[in-house]
Amino acid sequence: MRKPIARGFYFFDRDLLIKQIEDCFLDEFGPGYIPKERKKNRSLIAGIVPHAGYSFSGPAAAFLYKELYENWDFDTIVILGTNHTGLGSYYSMLVSEDWETPLGVIKTDKEFGMKLIEEFDIYEEKEAHFYEHSIEVQLPFLYYLFDGSFRLVPIVISDLNLERVRRFVKTLRDVSNELGRKVFLISSSDLTHHGSYYGYKKFDTDIPEKVRELDMKYIDRIINLDSEGLLDLFERENGTVCGISPIIAFIEYTKLEKGKVELLKYYNSGEKTGEEDFVVGYASILSFI
Repeated sequence: MRKPIARGFYFFDRDLLIKQIEDCFLDEFGPGYIPKERKKNRSLIAGIVPHAGYSFSGPAAAFLYKELYENWDFDTIVILGTNHTGLGSYYSMLVSEDWETPLGVIKTDKEFGMKLIEEFDIYEEKEAHFYEHSIEVQLPFLYYLFDGSFRLVPIVISDLNLERVRRFVKTLRDVSNELGRKVFLISSSDLTHHGSYYGYKKFDTDIPEKVRELDMKYIDRIINLDSEGLLDLFERENGTVCGISPIIAFIEYTKLEKGKVELLKYYNSGEKTGEEDFVVGYASILSFI
């Protein structure tokens, strides 16, 4: 059993966590309501969602999870997490163990995971997940909304080789088709990290506004499904987007499915808290047919 490790990102007490999740939906930066009805007005493909502490990025994440709840039609959730630790390979999976949350246990799709290992250069590597929060912080939202009605495939990805990412998402789609799975792909990523703590101090004044302007350049490339342009911008800006590889996978997977992309919500921590020394951008982005 993979135990929770992301203490401080969300409450580990069950009752406090439920309230914290609901507060994210109701927050002034959130959707404004807790989803209760299935609308089924979109056929969803994939989403980008932030992975910071709930008090910072949770309201942004709630926009993606609201859409997922209202258009739910899936068997398996594949989460591509950011590799903050550098442990493991370009693609490190942990499906041999189920994942525990304070709300309950989420079971993994072991058949799907093992088939991926057969078809692609992906490895079952527990060490890459020992201290990694980028996948874990998504799980309480998913359990709160869906209980045990889906299976999880958690993968930490740190690959910037565009052709290999394209091969990966094609394999992902091929495996889902072969096994008859309805899959939703979640790419876990924050956007620009600005401040001396992050070793990235590009702006001296009007920092939240300028971080927003920079992040909207990244978001424009994402919406236009421009992986090459996104990677070029990331390199030119010496970017601090925390999850560029999962975002590239989101773009390429959406292109395979001939989807379109919508920005659901953007803000940065400076806009939310007034703090300018450390500013991080958060976005929920959805692709659908």
